[in-house]
Amino acid sequence: MIKYIFCDLDGTLYHNGISKEDSKAIEDIEKEGIKFNIATGRIFVQAVRMIENDIDMNGYYICENGSYIYDSNKNLVFRGTIDDNIVKKVIAEYDSDDATMYFKYDGKVVLLKENKFFTTYSNDYVVDENFSQKYSYNDLVGNIGIVSQNVDELYRLESFFIEEFNDVLDIYFSSEHTLNLVPKGVSKHEGIKKVCEILGANLDEIATIGDSPNDISMLNTTKYSFAMENSRKEVLDAANYTAKSVSDAISKIKYINKDF
Repeated sequence: MIKYIFCDLDGTLYHNGISKEDSKAIEDIEKEGIKFNIATGRIFVQAVRMIENDIDMNGYYICENGSYIYDSNKNLVFRGTIDDNIVKKVIAEYDSDDATMYFKYDGKVVLLKENKFFTTYSNDYVVDENFSQKYSYNDLVGNIGIVSQNVDELYRLESFFIEEFNDVLDIYFSSEHTLNLVPKGVSKHEGIKKVCEILGANLDEIATIGDSPNDISMLNTTKYSFAMENSRKEVLDAANYTAKSVSDAISKIKYINKDF
């Protein structure tokens, strides 16, 4: 029986807001005893702002693709970040005039320089031109991102960073124009496993809903996995079910649970 749902935000639940249909579906299924949780690449404060007016959140927040996990009372229960020495090495070896690097650091998004294209993703960031010169990051960098309108440049950087850092970092696209570098072994799937340990749950009681490559780790490791119908092929291939929306996925979850 499905007892817990872990759902992505951008492109899945959140489309410049949360639909009334999705909000109502979440409210209804929680009344049936199924706990709704968030699994996102966003930093915690962004995730909270994106849902707080539409959902009465009772579950966990898996943020920064698994680097930070918070409970429903907004207490930090797990942190898995990039070692300072690796951060410094990534900065030193990064070389591109056609992409912008950013950092998810200590609960903030930090850009090294202003970037108009980045504002299509979020306006919630700070610019710190001296960030790359910091003596210490206190092991608080959970995620390094690179954005560019030039997809070929992102593929070049992906190949470079995989060759240089594959033993310590996982490197993948979280969207068409965003490359992510995260600590090895940190992912949405690993975040779900940690929450399951806390709850005493198992993966057969989990449903996952997502739409992007950073959702693949949780989609291809859970039996009840739902990809949005407009997802990229590799995301669709990772999931066992498709859905038009979160509310559609929830209706299918209710149907599955009828057999239990």
